[in-house]
Amino acid sequence: MLNLTKRTRQFLCILVGVCSGLRAQPLIEKEELRVINGAHLFTKMVGHGQPIVVVHGGPGLDHSYLLPQMKVLANHYRLIFFDIRASGRSSVEVDSNSMTLTNFVEDIEGIRQSFGIEKMNLMGHSWGGLLSMSYAVKYTKRLNSLLLINTAPASSGFRDQAEAIARSRITKEDCVVRVKILRSEEFRKREPEAMAKLFRIAFKGSFYEPRYADSLTLTFQPNYARSSAMLQHLFKDQTLRSYDLHKELTAIQCPTFIIGGDYDQVTREMLEKIQGSIRGSKLVILKNCGHFPYIECQEDFVAAIKDFLQ
Repeated sequence: MLNLTKRTRQFLCILVGVCSGLRAQPLIEKEELRVINGAHLFTKMVGHGQPIVVVHGGPGLDHSYLLPQMKVLANHYRLIFFDIRASGRSSVEVDSNSMTLTNFVEDIEGIRQSFGIEKMNLMGHSWGGLLSMSYAVKYTKRLNSLLLINTAPASSGFRDQAEAIARSRITKEDCVVRVKILRSEEFRKREPEAMAKLFRIAFKGSFYEPRYADSLTLTFQPNYARSSAMLQHLFKDQTLRSYDLHKELTAIQCPTFIIGGDYDQVTREMLEKIQGSIRGSKLVILKNCGHFPYIECQEDFVAAIKDFLQ
């Protein structure tokens, strides 16, 4: 028995050493432009394990605001980020008529096909949640799961309410700074630094603890003026101006997980309406948390995702 115990201990020591060595390895990262649905979209893959395609919010932002904090999930999953059409490091050289909800949904399907994923886990944050819900309605059989992280509401009525809540949280001091930025020559030219300052002020009220706004990565490309002009064509799409997806959400058949924050402008009522529309979906509201749980409540956020996907 003594010899067996010794050998067992030796084996365990070797096993622990090997596992420790694996954990110490740097995460695999790969960046590239891929032709998706007639557009050159920037993609970034990081991590190991089952894939999660991540759709960022906006419009007007890119995937970079999710990093580096979201990268903690890459220790458990292979995250596939991409910049939506005419945003971030994706090409601005697209047909303005292609700036529609339909094409944005087809871009997500193109990402799935491009990476050779038969059935994917799809995660959408904020406005990316609206795109992800729209994708899930049309392509539910292509999904292994749907994860909605502080998603935009599923109706334009709720959207307007959420935007009103967000505006009400801007302090007088921040209003003064905001007006100064809006009147600046840098903003008129849509210079990256001015845009970062403007968005950071806008997002302060989206955090339970406003100090966390300084942790939010806000990166804008030198061609942001052109990108911003192209994104304006989205507002011509009537399906984005006035909509109510709640009835359509009943078509979603894959396991669905909804995460919200008790301080988010997207309220519990709005998320419960989505949950009630998607059969069997699960809703978790994180305490003392705003619109960016992967920053403000990272430990609880990661635990909730892992619990759902296990």
